[in-house]
Amino acid sequence: MMKMRANKPLKKYANLGIVLAATLFLAGCQSELYSNLQEREVNEMISVLAVNGIEASRSTDGKGSYTVSVDRSDFSLAIVKLSEKGLPREQFGSLGKIFNSEKLVSTPFEERARFMHALNEELSNSISRINGVVSARVHLMVPEDSPFEDNKTPPRASVFIYQEAGQDLRPQIPTIKNLIVNSLDNLEYSFVEVALFEDNTATTATTSRRSVASFGNGAWNIFLLALLGAIAWYGFKLSSNSSKQKRQNIISNKSKS
Repeated sequence: MMKMRANKPLKKYANLGIVLAATLFLAGCQSELYSNLQEREVNEMISVLAVNGIEASRSTDGKGSYTVSVDRSDFSLAIVKLSEKGLPREQFGSLGKIFNSEKLVSTPFEERARFMHALNEELSNSISRINGVVSARVHLMVPEDSPFEDNKTPPRASVFIYQEAGQDLRPQIPTIKNLIVNSLDNLEYSFVEVALFEDNTATTATTSRRSVASFGNGAWNIFLLALLGAIAWYGFKLSSNSSKQKRQNIISNKSKS
């Protein structure tokens, strides 16, 4: 009888282990995809994933920063689909941040450099919002004005655009050029060059990550299965020993009687 009582706590621990293993299994089903995101971008990412049949959830730290999570089995595919849409988008510096200098006095060269950098960033950000654009970079070349030069070099601009695979943004080139021309004084339309490139790196760049993630998922699943199997075997042994002890007690009682 003492052995049967001793087995009860062991059964309780076995059941607790099964619950713990199930909890670990459910926790392992969700994997953090991207963090430190804005709400608008998070909603856009969840929408893209939903269109591709991937269920995603979001969480916040309460300070305006969000995190997107997906099932571990969808982790690699989610990265591929978001990369194809240029998500999460590259963060560009704004005019306010660029000119937020801690120095009390800045040189004219520093002021001009910050202004040109900020203008490039703002234009790149605007072009990146065009449907079909994965990423964009704008490079403005504006010579400094000099009263001693008779023939001034005109300003020029170069735009590098990576478009989604299968997209054709050539019809949008005039609009993009006009956007650049209207953003800078004395810039002529003919001095704006737009180069389009098809972005094929989304799938290839994530091939290694997919294999690593698949290996991680497989190793995690094997560990959980092994843990559940060990707990189930232990519980079976406890149950078998308990039944055996009961039969021996019954036989013993009958022999005594």
